Amino acid sequence: MDQQVTVVTDLEMKDVQELNLVYTRASRMMLAFAFFIVFIGIVLLVDGQRNAGELMVILVMDVIISIMLWFVNQSSIRKRSGKAYLSDKLIRQRYTFLVSGQGVHYESASETGRMRWSDIYKVRETANLFLILLSTSRSLIIPKESFGSMQDQTVFKQIVAANLDQSQIQWRRRAPA
Repeated sequence: MDQQVTVVTDLEMKDVQELNLVYTRASRMMLAFAFFIVFIGIVLLVDGQRNAGELMVILVMDVIISIMLWFVNQSSIRKRSGKAYLSDKLIRQRYTFLVSGQGVHYESASETGRMRWSDIYKVRETANLFLILLSTSRSLIIPKESFGSMQDQTVFKQIVAANLDQSQIQWRRRAPA
């Protein structure tokens, strides 16, 4: 018999925020790194005659400012994600997902959809979510807390692993016990 798992969920603002933070992680890191390099470059261009002590202070300042930039950017993404969540009536509806060897079927009060496994770009796990990526910018969000049990999460992972190439799956790494 074909394994399947049904998940009923009401997405919360925190779920959408986590999704957007996942999608923007690489760009946020590049922004902080670029700021770090540009800041050092400007300091050295303005006055390349620095002693080791001054250079160390500048480097520490640069690291601190880059970290602050990271958190300010993260806060901005959370705020924009919250606004998007509140303005999107569809995402706040209750969704039912049926995941099986045939694909992923979902429905809400307003929409119904079905994706074959060949239509799915990737499946990714975060700390609190399973993301079924339909493209690099479109996802179905299934919060882990919406699964009935850990066994349902395991069945979900088994179904995904049986139907996608390993390169299309990104499970969260667990710390060794």
